[in-house]
Amino acid sequence: MNSRFSSEDLEYIVSLTLSIAVSLIMGALIMIANGRSPMVGYGALIRGAFGGKYSIANTLAKTVPLALTGLATAISFRSGIFNIGGEGQLYLGAFAAAYVGITFTALPKGLGMLLAILAGALVGGLYAYVPGFLKVKYKIDEVITTIMLNTVAVLFTSYLVNYPFAPAAGKLNATEIISEQFHLSRLIRLSTLNTSIFFMGFIALFMYYLMEKTSAGYDFKLVGQNSLFARFGGIDDRKQMLIAMVISGSLCGLAGVFEVLGVHYRFLQHISPGYAWDGMLVALIVKNNPIGVMIMSIFFGALKTGSIAMENATSIPSELVLVIQSIIILFIAGERGFKDKFKEWNLRRRVGQKAGERNA
Repeated sequence: MNSRFSSEDLEYIVSLTLSIAVSLIMGALIMIANGRSPMVGYGALIRGAFGGKYSIANTLAKTVPLALTGLATAISFRSGIFNIGGEGQLYLGAFAAAYVGITFTALPKGLGMLLAILAGALVGGLYAYVPGFLKVKYKIDEVITTIMLNTVAVLFTSYLVNYPFAPAAGKLNATEIISEQFHLSRLIRLSTLNTSIFFMGFIALFMYYLMEKTSAGYDFKLVGQNSLFARFGGIDDRKQMLIAMVISGSLCGLAGVFEVLGVHYRFLQHISPGYAWDGMLVALIVKNNPIGVMIMSIFFGALKTGSIAMENATSIPSELVLVIQSIIILFIAGERGFKDKFKEWNLRRRVGQKAGERNA
């Protein structure tokens, strides 16, 4: 529960910083190999992500779903239960919000918006409860069940949006526009940044407090590290896993809710370009640390927003960002191995130096 950085934390921060630096260098080499200038390319990327209030607004808009799905991954993975079904929970949460927005049109704005948010969080949480229950009750692998339920949710909402809830104009791969009182206000003209950023900020603070400052957060961490030890210590490990799973699903559902209420104003058949998967990578890169999730979400949001501007300005494919992300993940995945090799090499070097001094 100590908030100060340990030496291990500092070592990991250094490793992560070096991984990002190496990935950017590799990206630069790829640009050079294709006859492009890295200075021009990265300059366009930075301007596209932070070169004005419109660019910053779009970067922050991308940060919202990444942060929520990243926090969802962090709470479940830290608790020793692996929610890989965030994408399905996001889709169902988004559809629940859209359903409320096109059905309960007579509700006052504040009450209706609250109902839509609660509906999305509830549906996402309940959908995560199913594999969580199967895990703690029958020991059925939650990785397999959550992956399978992703497909079920995406196909189910695809059916709903194209048949029972298709607009009167015909199949548009989207529902009707939700009632105006359910719209979250846009903060910057012509951008998709909306007031969901404030909801996300509040949720992030709550999750940080829960995970780092409470006994419940300590129980989650202890269960994730050693459930048998936690059980002997008087902690109901199965209950903690199930609670973490429901919280995780609710956060993914909220990510979908805010896409409907603040960005698209309707449910789209392909409402997510893979936010839950990117959020999972964000959480894994920072070892499920809630503060790290927020920082890395902004970084990933900047890469996504800036890559589009980079492609438009320099013809450098935006897919280069995927290469950069992949290299970061590669180095972080092998971080412990690289560190051990470096320590071994450094030890041999020192031993060799001392042996040389004795011989001299």
